[in-house]
Amino acid sequence: MPRCALVTGCSAGGIGSALVEELHAQGLKVYATARSAAKMEHFSILPRVTIITLDVVDPTSIAAAVETVRQDLSLNGDSLDILINNAGQSLVYPALDTSIEEAKRLFDVNFWGVITMTQAFTPLLRAGKNGSTLVNVCSISGFLYAPWMSVYNASKAALMSWSETLRLELQPFNIRVISLVTGSVATNVMSHNDLSLPESSLYQKALSEIQTRGVGKDVSSKTPPAEFAHDVVKDVLGGASGPVWRGAMASMVKFMSKYMPTAVLDRAMKGGTGLDKLP
Repeated sequence: MPRCALVTGCSAGGIGSALVEELHAQGLKVYATARSAAKMEHFSILPRVTIITLDVVDPTSIAAAVETVRQDLSLNGDSLDILINNAGQSLVYPALDTSIEEAKRLFDVNFWGVITMTQAFTPLLRAGKNGSTLVNVCSISGFLYAPWMSVYNASKAALMSWSETLRLELQPFNIRVISLVTGSVATNVMSHNDLSLPESSLYQKALSEIQTRGVGKDVSSKTPPAEFAHDVVKDVLGGASGPVWRGAMASMVKFMSKYMPTAVLDRAMKGGTGLDKLP
């Protein structure tokens, strides 16, 4: 039975927070991390949860977290059994209006941050007979071309490709890799309030639809975080490996991305986006 797990992006109300609570409920010691310790205060009542401030785009912060975890593990002769790279951000904005700087910031968190975390913490993962598990939180967005989410979609597609390649490279060391293809979950990640467009934008007529997507109101079916976390932890503890599809719409997107003709999928993607208002 795994004994120790580390989860990134554990602010209250998100997927990471729910995963920490479920792992703890299953008897594991959990290192919960996020940029703000104040957003993890709700873990203070859980006896086997250690709160660590960690910014996945700051090498100094990562190095400090590695040392904290290393020292804590050594006290009990433990190794890290599970690493869940959950920290991520969303971005809803037209591709042509998104600044390169903003796009790079998103990739720093969603893609490069995962790589940096994995390289830093893999030496602590348990190898050998029982092995350990690395979970990278990908997204159905990496398999779709949802308008107004181009950079986010691209970051998750890149993460999926990297994660599945890593899965093969870590097999000789008995470290399982799960590429968690996350569907719609009822969290606060979609919180792009007060979206506006440059006056020169080609997409002014679609502004109301962009704003609706920015706050996640274009999707009605969402899995409760606790239910999502329960299923994912069951997958992790059950020995899953490779792509695991969880959350509302995940199964549907899995089917659509494999079997639906491009023209039909395009119509589905453009529906309700405001693109029909444009010349």
